[in-house]
Amino acid sequence: MRKSVVLLVVALIMNVAFVSAKELSPRKSYARTTQELTSLLSPTSAVEELENDVVVKVRVLITLTGDIVVLETNAENKSLENYIKDNLNYKKLATNELEAGNDYVFEVNFKA
Repeated sequence: MRKSVVLLVVALIMNVAFVSAKELSPRKSYARTTQELTSLLSPTSAVEELENDVVVKVRVLITLTGDIVVLETNAENKSLENYIKDNLNYKKLATNELEAGNDYVFEVNFKA
């Protein structure tokens, strides 16, 4: 009887721990920022050279002055990586959804 009470208490504690962990880090939606980044990366001739659709993860840092600094991309195409850096580095976002001093990862879809 004692073992079943202990097991019940342990199961209850584990269940509460899992539920509270889900609430600690909710994923935010940056819809306005995503829309603004899309307009900054509007298609040009550099994107038209792509043969297939490409999804690139872009990690950016928002400086204390509000500038975007591209930290890294996973683009295999060097010209596409340069295109992203040229169009995003040191631009300011009109939206205030992102906190200064933090870095964020966005997925950018380029259609061929």
